[in-house]
Amino acid sequence: MAYVLFISESKLKDSTAINLNVDPQILLPYVLQAQRIYIEPKIGTDLYEKLEAEITAGSLAGAYKTLVDEYIGDCLPSWAFHMCIPYLRFKTENGNIYSKTSETGTALSTEEAQHLREEVRNNAEYFTERMIKYITNNISSFPEYNT
Repeated sequence: MAYVLFISESKLKDSTAINLNVDPQILLPYVLQAQRIYIEPKIGTDLYEKLEAEITAGSLAGAYKTLVDEYIGDCLPSWAFHMCIPYLRFKTENGNIYSKTSETGTALSTEEAQHLREEVRNNAEYFTERMIKYITNNISSFPEYNT
C-alpha cells in the first residue's frame, strides 16, 4: 500500500542539515513515522485523513494547502530529521547492522548527537505550536479539527 507524505524529499533536505546525497529510501520512512507520531495527534485523525485524501486527489487548496505548505511543511522536516538522526550512521544488510564511517569527517559522539537531536526537537516543537495556532485561529476553515 502506498503512503501519502505531506512533504517532499527536496523539502526535507532543503529544510534540514541532511545532505543532498543521502538516499531518500533511508529518509522517507522517517517522514511517514513523524507524520503519524507528531502531526496526526496534534491535528487529529479526521483532519489528517482529509489532508491525505486531498493530496492523493491532487485537490489540495485554500486553507488546507496553506496548512500543509506553510505550517506542516515547517515542522515536519524537523520531526523527520529528529527521528532519523540515531539511524543515519547505521546500515542493515543480510541480517547484520553495520556502522558507517566517513573518509572525510569525524562521527559525532553520542553526547554531540543527542545535543543536535535536542536542538532539532526544539525547532520542531516551535513550528508545531505555530501550526496549532494557525489551525485554531482559522478554526472555521478546518471543521475536521473539532471532530
